[in-house]
Formats: sequence, C-alpha cells, structure tokens
Amino acid sequence: MPSEFVEERLRRRGWLRTAHRGAPRYAPDNSAESIRIAAGFPVDLVEIDVHLSRDGRLVLWHDETIRAGGKAHAIGALTLAQLRALPDQGTLATLEEAIELVRGKAGLMVDLKAAGLELPLMDCFERLNFFDVCVCGGYKATLAHLRDRLPQVSVSLTPEPLERIDFARWDAVTVHWRMVGPKFVEQAHRHGTRVLAWTVDEPEVARRLLELGADGVTSNDVDMLCGL
Repeated sequence: MPSEFVEERLRRRGWLRTAHRGAPRYAPDNSAESIRIAAGFPVDLVEIDVHLSRDGRLVLWHDETIRAGGKAHAIGALTLAQLRALPDQGTLATLEEAIELVRGKAGLMVDLKAAGLELPLMDCFERLNFFDVCVCGGYKATLAHLRDRLPQVSVSLTPEPLERIDFARWDAVTVHWRMVGPKFVEQAHRHGTRVLAWTVDEPEVARRLLELGADGVTSNDVDMLCGL
C-alpha cells in the first residue's frame, strides 16, 4: 500500500517531482545546504543517499567511502564525529537533519546504499514522526521489511539491468529513464505499481516519459523539473 503522502501528491500534482541529491547545481549533493535549497522549490521528494556509520548514525553520502587527505575512508568503519572531522569532505548531513530540513515542504526519497538499514530507518522515522517517505534501492530484504512493518512509507525497487521484476511486491520501481516504455509502464500499472524515472536533466526527455505514463521524474536540475 503506497504511502498516503505519495498518493496525495500524485492526486494533486499528477506526477512526482524528485530533486536528485538535493539541488546539486547549487550546492554539494547530499549536503544540508543542497537539501535546504531543493526543499525551497515546489518539489514533491528530495532524494538522498543513506549509509550507516560505525556508531549507528544514518549519514548522507553516495559512495561507500569518503576521499579525504589522499585516502578513501569507509563510512561504516568510522563514527559520525570521525567522518565529520575528515578534511576537505564538505558538510556531512544526517537523515535526522534532512527530515527537519524538508518537513512540511516535501518528502524524502531515501536511496539505500547499504544492506541492513531497516531497523535504524524505522527507529528514525518513528522517533521523529516522519513518514512522508519513499525508500528505494536494490536491497530487497530491507524494502520488504519496511513494507511489512512500516506501511506508512512507500517502498520502491531499483532493479538490476535485465532483472525480472515482480511488480506486485512493490509500491513503485525506480528505474533508469531508458527502461521506461509503453510495455514497461503497462506492466507496472497493471499491478498498481508506480514508475519513477531517474535521472533526467533534459526537458524533452522528461516530457516524453510523462507522455508514456511515468509517475515521477528525478532530476539534478530543480529549475527544469519545476518548470515543466
């Protein structure tokens, strides 16, 4: 059952506008500033990438490591304080901070970048009473756990290339825009599954996807996204 937030936005807006990693053309992606700027636009979701630090904090970063001081530092091997102390890595935000930045303005699309995040995610959402969320990624066990234990949020599978998709299991699928075609959309919609396309920075491509029936578009360009 998709979240009430996602369905209400779809009814009101027609399709979901998702800001990829915040507003990376204005500020470093996944940073607090990038998220704050994106939430100032009329977007529906702000997409962020989530890892778990050694001390159990959900931190926002795309890769498994942070390069600083000429070395690659594994996020899971360091505490939040240690990660934030690394030189030249910019502002490292947490999921809690992202929630407060978007609350009342937009929801979050939480992209899983590690396995086994279901319990810390559930704790965070419930503790902060924030369920305007779509959790996406390829970690099926985590997505299934969240679907069963936290139905207030949507779950979206990001499939592997050429993977056979069991559409009925998921509220949505987050797929590269080149995968979106009439047959794909028809198969998904037959099961009530939303099709969310990433990452689209050209307006003509976005318009074509929406004409094909895509339910959402993710973009690095919030100006383009909100001008469609």
